[in-house]
Amino acid sequence: MKKYPIRVVAFALLFCLCFGAAQSVLHYRWSVEDDLYTKNILYSQASSDSIDILAIGTSELYDGYTPIVGYEQAGVTGFNFGMAYRSAMTAYYQLLYALEYQTPAVVVCDFSCLFDDMLPSEAEPVHRKVVECMPDKKLKEQLIREICKVDKSQSYLSWEFPLLRYHSRWNELTDADFSRDYLVNPDYPAYQKGAGMTDIPRAGSLSAIVPELWNCAGAQPEPMSQYSIHYYDLMIEACRERGIPVVAVFMPSISHAFHSALRWDATKEYLDSRGVPCLNYCTYAQVQRLGLNLQAHYCDDSHLNVAGSVIFTKVFLQDLQEIVSLPDHRGDGRYYDEWDAPLAQFRQKYPSL
Repeated sequence: MKKYPIRVVAFALLFCLCFGAAQSVLHYRWSVEDDLYTKNILYSQASSDSIDILAIGTSELYDGYTPIVGYEQAGVTGFNFGMAYRSAMTAYYQLLYALEYQTPAVVVCDFSCLFDDMLPSEAEPVHRKVVECMPDKKLKEQLIREICKVDKSQSYLSWEFPLLRYHSRWNELTDADFSRDYLVNPDYPAYQKGAGMTDIPRAGSLSAIVPELWNCAGAQPEPMSQYSIHYYDLMIEACRERGIPVVAVFMPSISHAFHSALRWDATKEYLDSRGVPCLNYCTYAQVQRLGLNLQAHYCDDSHLNVAGSVIFTKVFLQDLQEIVSLPDHRGDGRYYDEWDAPLAQFRQKYPSL
């Protein structure tokens, strides 16, 4: 009789070990996309109250705002939590994580989902990525429950145990799947500070930036997403509770020119109603002011390359300082290791930018 409970316990332990081993191999490695896990950990290790600008948004912001350039120009620090794909819900939870460690002087958000009603099942990559790269177990649990609450098609167990979602990946496995996951990338540059800094040959269908791209005469905008507005309102509230202003920024994404123009009046009305100032760079006049062209400054029709991000960041910082007072940390020895030394590395890699 005594052997039976021992066998049950032994079987349960063996099952847990096998399940855990299979899950560690089969789960999709979201941690390498945008280096989000690495960014989360490095951000949490930054000196207390050392971040002035916290950027939350999508890939256009990720590739556009380069904090190290802002430090070089004006001594203003920052961190970029932009990432590929878009979701107001995950932006809110990423913000909550960020605010656990820093109280920035300003939060910058691209409000890219104001017209986007996509549920987690329709935008699975960004939800999976943020969930699986979230170091804070309590926030991770809250996010999983929120996903299952708003999207009844989602299974709590498949989010808590990714093996249940990715059990059929056997034919897709590579050597990388058998290595440890959730490790800080040792090659992540200290000067990157969350930014994309994309440096690849351009691939896009547009040949030139012309005013006609913004022509939306006769078109009617779709209604705004109350689903996404709910999470943006929560973001604004979370910042204001901490005395942090929020500023909206709209990137010079040329492929989005038509929809940006079409949606602008409704977007501006929403931001004004929430008392959120905005910087809109997705206009022909602003693109001309920045001096951007597709061949030299974009890696496709939407995203800036490194050269474009340097130009954008300099102008963006000047404009932002007209809205929010930001300190100059240059010459402050407390910032040397985390900012001055990485700046020297950045200049060594990009001497001509």
